[in-house]
Amino acid sequence: MTWLLMTALLLAAAAVCTRPWWRGATLPTLRRRGANIAAYRIRLAELETERQAGLVPESDAEALKGELDARLLAEAQAEEPAVQAAVGRRWPAALIATLLLALFAGGWYALAGSWKAQQQLAAGVTQNDQIAGMVQRLAERLKQQPDDAEGWSMLGRSYFVMQRFDEAAKAYAAANEHAAEPNPEWLTDQGEALAFARDRDLQGTPAQLFEKALAVAPDYGKALWYGGMAAAQSGDLATARSRWTRLSAQTDLPAQVRQALASQLKELDQASGGAPGPLASAGPAAAEAGAEGQGAEAGGPGTTLDLHVSLAPDLAAKVPPNAVLFVFAKAESGPPMPLAVQRLPGQTLPADIKLDDTMAMAPALRLSAFERYVVTARLSGAGGAQAQSGDLEGSLHVARAESGKPLQLRIDRAIP
Repeated sequence: MTWLLMTALLLAAAAVCTRPWWRGATLPTLRRRGANIAAYRIRLAELETERQAGLVPESDAEALKGELDARLLAEAQAEEPAVQAAVGRRWPAALIATLLLALFAGGWYALAGSWKAQQQLAAGVTQNDQIAGMVQRLAERLKQQPDDAEGWSMLGRSYFVMQRFDEAAKAYAAANEHAAEPNPEWLTDQGEALAFARDRDLQGTPAQLFEKALAVAPDYGKALWYGGMAAAQSGDLATARSRWTRLSAQTDLPAQVRQALASQLKELDQASGGAPGPLASAGPAAAEAGAEGQGAEAGGPGTTLDLHVSLAPDLAAKVPPNAVLFVFAKAESGPPMPLAVQRLPGQTLPADIKLDDTMAMAPALRLSAFERYVVTARLSGAGGAQAQSGDLEGSLHVARAESGKPLQLRIDRAIP
């Protein structure tokens, strides 16, 4: 059906394009014939008028009329072969133009038509495959040209978008190693990738990278944001407030970033009992005290999740050797960082695990500050917090109202 439609469209297009050739020869000829006939009739009328007025004798009038008839007939006979010759010469040109149009249309369709896209989709050639191929070619090139700092940063950015955070961190590390001078953007990007690879844990190397970036560019927005998050995780709420306040003073912030900053600063106020001034100058110890006071108001340190973690029998044979058990809770609707974490190397299952406010990664991010959680238990073969293929995992949705009650959490699936 498609080919029939395409043929019909081709013929219509050819007819329009070649119309001057297959009609141009006849129309002028028809116009000339019409003009000759009109002139003949006018001359006949004039001749009749002259005869009636006595200007032309009857015998002369008949002779003149015969002469006009003969002239009209002679012109008609002389034009007919010319018309046929002209038409005969134009048809080959029209045919050649039609064939050229068909060849062009067919060639274009063969090279770039929709059928090729359908074949590509059927073969699984997707845009993601093309991107992955380009990233792989970039990685291969950098093996031959390892001093290309810009290339390493581009590779790190590509890996990060593809959520290959470990590889992104290594690529950014190479970019920073080969940079002519410290680059705050690449330093921050490396810290970000490392934090994502460690399930948003900003302590240690990520925090050090943010500090290096801020030492080079004190007002670099991304470093201020992550530097504040790292400070909040470590309990240094004064530094966190200082950095986020400085960031919020920038005039070119996107609306979403400004909203997130306002939310973080509000949580810092809540953690300090609503007194931002003393907290900002008191340092980490006072910040911890303020956080504990706020925790008592919102449910207190007694907010606990008592979990009985077990393993589905059909997964027993799939437990990775030397597996590390991670049990952590995140807010169901809130920041992505865990509110409480337990890391238990060599833990056998079933086991009873407790999560509470004393395990918070940052004073402002505690179990008692939220109403609902997603609790996850994961057996990691690599020993890292980031989920990897082959790890075993289970999760449970919990409300704060269930604090202190026994909760059943089963590891029941393998991560593909």
